[in-house]
Amino acid sequence: MSGTLARRAAEVFETWAVSPSWAGVIGRAAQAALLLVARVWLSQAIFVHQLMTMMHARGFAETPPVGVTMVQGVAPLLLATGLLTRPVALLLALGVGLDDAGAMLTKPRLLLLAWLAVGGSGPLSLDFLLGRGLARVPVWAVRTGNRFYNRLDALAGVALPLVTRLGVAFVIAAGSGFAIWAVPGTGALVTAPWWLLLPCWALIFGAVTRISALLLCGLAPAVFSGTTAGHFDVVLLLALLVSSGAGPASLDAVFARWIRLVWRRRDRANRVAPHVVVVGGGFGGIAVVRALRQAACRITLVDRSNHTVFQPLLYQVATAALSPADIAAPIRSVLRGQANVAVRLGEVTGIDGAAREVVLTHGRIPFDHLVLATGARHSYFGQDHWAAHAPGLKSIDDATAMRGRMLLAFERAEGAVDPAERQALLTFVVVGGGPTGVELAGAVAEFARTGLDKEYRAINPASARVVLVQSAPRVLPAFSAMLSARAERALHQLGVEVRTGAKVTHISQDGVAIDSDQLAARTVFWAAGVAASPAAAWLGQAGDAAGRVIVDDDLSVPGWSGVYAIGDTAASKGWGGAAVPGLAPAAKQQGRYVARAIRAAAEGRAMSDSFRYRHYGNLATIGRLAAVLELRRLRLWGAPAWWFWGAAHVLLLAGGRNRAAVVLNWLWAYLTYKRGTRLITGRDIAAGVDNKMNNTAEPSLHMGRSVVYSGRASANRS
Repeated sequence: MSGTLARRAAEVFETWAVSPSWAGVIGRAAQAALLLVARVWLSQAIFVHQLMTMMHARGFAETPPVGVTMVQGVAPLLLATGLLTRPVALLLALGVGLDDAGAMLTKPRLLLLAWLAVGGSGPLSLDFLLGRGLARVPVWAVRTGNRFYNRLDALAGVALPLVTRLGVAFVIAAGSGFAIWAVPGTGALVTAPWWLLLPCWALIFGAVTRISALLLCGLAPAVFSGTTAGHFDVVLLLALLVSSGAGPASLDAVFARWIRLVWRRRDRANRVAPHVVVVGGGFGGIAVVRALRQAACRITLVDRSNHTVFQPLLYQVATAALSPADIAAPIRSVLRGQANVAVRLGEVTGIDGAAREVVLTHGRIPFDHLVLATGARHSYFGQDHWAAHAPGLKSIDDATAMRGRMLLAFERAEGAVDPAERQALLTFVVVGGGPTGVELAGAVAEFARTGLDKEYRAINPASARVVLVQSAPRVLPAFSAMLSARAERALHQLGVEVRTGAKVTHISQDGVAIDSDQLAARTVFWAAGVAASPAAAWLGQAGDAAGRVIVDDDLSVPGWSGVYAIGDTAASKGWGGAAVPGLAPAAKQQGRYVARAIRAAAEGRAMSDSFRYRHYGNLATIGRLAAVLELRRLRLWGAPAWWFWGAAHVLLLAGGRNRAAVVLNWLWAYLTYKRGTRLITGRDIAAGVDNKMNNTAEPSLHMGRSVVYSGRASANRS
C-alpha cells in the first residue's frame, strides 16, 4: 500500500512539476493561448509606444521616413497575427525601427520577444498554418528555412526555460520590472524578503518550478505595485514556465530521471525478465547483445568458439600480415562490462519449438526470444570433396591453415628437384573474384614478390604464379564497372593472372581444371561461394537456394513466435525489396533492429516499422597503395582509397589493443616490406603430409613435441 502511494506521489510530481506538457492536451493548449496573449500584448504595447513617441517628438505635421513607418505600422500587425513571427520578433528585440527603444524594451519584454524569436508563435498563428504546407514545398530555400526553424525549436526546449527562470527570478528579487540582473554590490538580492527569495532561488535552480512560478504569480502584484505593465510581462513569463516546465537544465529534470530509473529498476525486480538466447558471436550476434545492454532481460550468448573475429581482415592472417590475436577478441572480454549477459561455449544441434529450448551437444537452454546469427559456411556447389584441396576462409582456423599451406609451398619448392613439381608448388590459384578473392590474390602476390626477398637460395619467390579465377565477366561485380576495371589493372600490376568468364570444373591435389585447361597447382584457395548454417533445418524450414532462413519484414521467422534470424543466416528483402547482402554492416543493422523488436515485445508494444537496410558503400584492397572505394556517389581508387580502407578497418576493430597492434604491424610492413607472423605449426606440417586440410585429427610429432589438432570446425559468422 505504501509503495503504491509513493509511486502515485512520484507520478504526480513528474507530471505536474517536470513534464513538458501540463496534463497533455491541456498543457499544450495553455501554452498556445499564452503565446497568443503575449503576441497581442506586445503588438499593442509597441503600437501605443510608437504612437505616443511620435506625438511627443514630432507632432502630426512631420512625416516619418518610409522604412520607419513600415516597421511601426506593419510589425505590430504581423506580431498579432503570428505571421513571420521569428524575424519580426528578432528585429524588434534589436530595436530596429523603434523610437526610444530603451524605454520600450524592458527586460521582461525582451524575454517575451526571445520566446517568440526562438520558440516561434505557437499553434494559434498563421506561421503554424503555413508552415505545415511549406514543409512539402520542393524549393531548396524553403526547405532550408524549415530545417533551420526545426533546429530552433530543439534549442528553444533547452534554452528558453533556463533563461526565463534566471531572468524572472532576478527581476522579482530586485523588486523592479525593468532590470533583470542585480548590480553587484547594490545588495538588491540581499534586501529582498526571505518569502520572496525562496521561490526565486527555486526558479534559478529549476526546483519544483511550476509550483514556484504559480506562487510568484500571486506575489507579483505586491512586488510590482507601481508598474502595471511590468507586472503583466512578468506574469506572462511565469505562466509560460507553468505550462512548459523547467526544461532539461534543471533539478526537476534530474529528479524526474532519477524517479524513472528507480521505478524501472523496481519493475524489473518485481517481474520475471524475459530470457533472450543469441546463437552466434559474430557481427550480428554481438550487435544484438550490445543493443540490449539497458533492456530488462537476461541474455545468453552461445557460440562454438570463445572468440569473435573481425572477418574482413582474415585474409591478412592467411597471408602472414597479421596475427590471429590482432583481429580476434574473447567474447567474454568484449562483453565483460554488460551485467545482463552470460556467455555459453557450446555447439547448437537443434531447436525444440514445443519446449522453446535451444538444444546443445551437452544440455539445453530455454528461451523467450531467440536470435539466430550463425553466419555462413563454405559452399562448393555440390562438390564438397573439393574442400580437402581448396580450403575457404571463414574462421581463424581457416586463416591459419591457409597461412601454413602457403608457407609450406615455398619451403617444399626450395627442396624440390623436379622443375615441374617446383613450378606446381609455386603456383597459387584463388577461386572467386569477389572482395575476399581479390584481396587474397593481391596479398599472396605481394607477399611472394616483396615479403620473401633474399630468403631462399634455390628458388626465386617473386617468380610465383598467382591465378585468380572468376566465373563472372569481371572481378568485384558488386562495384561499378569503372572500379572493377581499376581493380583488375592493379592485380595485373602485381603479377596476378586474372581469368574472368572461366569456371572451375575440378579440383584435386594435383591442380585445378579451368574449363578445358588443366593447371598444375599444389595450393588452391576457395573464395567463390557460401552457404548458410543449418539453422533452417533446425527450424524445419526449406530455406532459400543458399539455405538461409526466409524471414518476414521484421526479421522474425514465420510460424515461430519470438524467433529471429539475422546476417548470413537470414534471407531478407529489406533492401528496398532486394535481398540484403551478406555484409558486416547489414548484420549489425539487423542486430540493432531485432534488439528494438525484443524490447518492444517485452514492453507489450508492436514495432511500427519494418527492417530497412542502409547501404553505405563497398571497400576492397588489392595491395600496397591500391584499393577501390565506393560510397554512394563517391568513387576512389589507388592511394586515397587505400588509406581510407585502412582507417575504416582500424576503427571498426574491437578493442584498443587490437587497433594498436594492427596499426603497428601495418606500419612495420609498410616500412620494411616484411611480415612477422610466418609461423608453420605442427598441424600445418601434418596437414601437408597428407595434403588434406581435414585429415589432421591424429597426433603428429614435430621438433620433439606432441602436437594434437582437434579437427573441430570453427563457428561461421556473418
